[in-house]
Amino acid sequence: MEAKNVKGGMDGQNSLQKAWEVLFPYLLYYLAYSAAYIILTFLQEALMKSQDEVYRSFMTKQAATVAGVMGGLGMMFGILPILPMLKKELRLRRDMSNQEKNRQNLAKDILFTVIVAFASSLGLNILLTLTGFADSSQTYREVADSQYGVAFVVGLILYGLISPLAEEVVFRGVIFNRMRRLYGPVLAIVASALFFGAFHGNMVQGVYGGCMGILMAYLYERSGRFAVPFYFHMAANLAVYITAYAESLQEMLFTPVGCVILLAVAVGCVVLDWRSRKVG
Repeated sequence: MEAKNVKGGMDGQNSLQKAWEVLFPYLLYYLAYSAAYIILTFLQEALMKSQDEVYRSFMTKQAATVAGVMGGLGMMFGILPILPMLKKELRLRRDMSNQEKNRQNLAKDILFTVIVAFASSLGLNILLTLTGFADSSQTYREVADSQYGVAFVVGLILYGLISPLAEEVVFRGVIFNRMRRLYGPVLAIVASALFFGAFHGNMVQGVYGGCMGILMAYLYERSGRFAVPFYFHMAANLAVYITAYAESLQEMLFTPVGCVILLAVAVGCVVLDWRSRKVG
């Protein structure tokens, strides 16, 4: 039985200490990411000045892709100081899980996760588009234009691999797991998702990220596998990114009927999973 004291709560920590333990990984990631991005920007500008006009013209035309690559590299540098924290949190999570994850099939978990990610991400995007909410934020439009301005193959790597890995290490791997230990799973699912939504910096992505954050944290909590939110994030990003380039697919899916079907599939899968685990 874990000891508690009245003032400090579990493990003798007070509210400020708990809040700092949760926020510190994000602050460390943000500082490391920002430092790497600033250094890369400085090097890029120095290289531009040292090269001829042909090179400068080419790099200027590819400015969105260059910025995306530097952002991706910044993310990878940003998670480096977080990796020891991730290792610790995953070890603690395994110790607390009673090895539940060992009784589950990894391939089945991942397939289920990809289906839910595909349906929920597209369904929610369609809903935000049809209601006009996606067009209500100028900041979101600028972010979207920047994201879809990168070369397609580069975007697949950035949004299908680098961004999911970096954000899952920070938000589910460390922050969610810490909140889970300190505050319990229900509050951790909701609060970490709100934090994840706010991280995106605009209302449209905030709502979308918050909803996706709840789903990812919930599925992580149910499965006990860190691979689950990572594959969810990867599949969701790729589904939205690729669909944006497929006009025929947009015409078929971006309708009220398509929205209802996709969201119904996502909700149905989660409910079936919850009932099956409850019965099991």
